[in-house]
Amino acid sequence: MQFMRNGGLTLVTLDGATIEMAEEAGEENLFLFGLTADEVAQSREWYKPSWHYENEPETRAALDMIFSGHFSRNEPGVFDPLKDALLTHGDHYMHLADLKSYLDADQRVVDLYADPDGWARKAILNISASGKFSSDRTIAEYASGIWEAEPCPIP
Repeated sequence: MQFMRNGGLTLVTLDGATIEMAEEAGEENLFLFGLTADEVAQSREWYKPSWHYENEPETRAALDMIFSGHFSRNEPGVFDPLKDALLTHGDHYMHLADLKSYLDADQRVVDLYADPDGWARKAILNISASGKFSSDRTIAEYASGIWEAEPCPIP
């Protein structure tokens, strides 16, 4: 939210605080990627992370590079737990389902950055839509609605 208030354009999944951000600024002013919470719930039963590895060249290339030791030459096997979590133990958080979508959204960021006027327009729209996220309002709302904390008056 603070990035939004400062004109930062965000590359995000549509969950948590980003739902509120999209409601205020419009989804078209965020770079959204990945599954929604409903899509995750609907696909949890049949989700197979190996499908993404086998059918998405970008996913295979990224994982093969990580697991090849390219980033861990001095620590062989350091990414083995990641490989197990993603490909053997079911990728609970469905990271692989989001990777291709992330790359597509990242390309939209690159394309917009090449258009300074378009980039500035989105940044200004984000700033102008961020008033709801003042710290006073946000803290008061979270305190009552999420944390269930009562105000503590100071005498």
